Amino acid sequence: MRLGVPKTKYHRLDIASRQLETAVLMFLEGRDRFSVITLAGAASNILSHLVRNQGGEPFIDYARRVHDARFGLTPPRDKYNRHINDQLGINALKHHSANDATHIELDEEKAAENAITKAIGDYITIKGQEEPFVKAFLSWTWQNRDGEKLMEKYKKLPRKLKGK
Repeated sequence: MRLGVPKTKYHRLDIASRQLETAVLMFLEGRDRFSVITLAGAASNILSHLVRNQGGEPFIDYARRVHDARFGLTPPRDKYNRHINDQLGINALKHHSANDATHIELDEEKAAENAITKAIGDYITIKGQEEPFVKAFLSWTWQNRDGEKLMEKYKKLPRKLKGK
């Protein structure tokens, strides 16, 4: 740190946006999936809190609602978020304690896509889907995950699972 140099103030949304944009661009370019997962995970954590602070429903709360509708049980937010982040490899890539295994088993391609999906849902809740990186990821998803079939499944969901 240089003495006498004023610090710059950053809004957390700007930080998360830049992290997510970088993650999406790296993903679409086929670059380092571990970095994609880590960046998307960090962005997701910030965005989730921002959505909640604005009175919205973040991805994790929607996921808890889906879990409740399917299994009749709403898991605690922190526990369920940890579970999802474990499944996506987010926690394993940013934490390592003395008792953790030295190897990680992970489908890095799918985990990277899912980590971005988790973050981008909250980003869209706050900022919409007009940014080029959001459009690019949504377009990639539509083309590579059979968007028409996904929309047909979505239309058949009970209303309570279609968001608030």
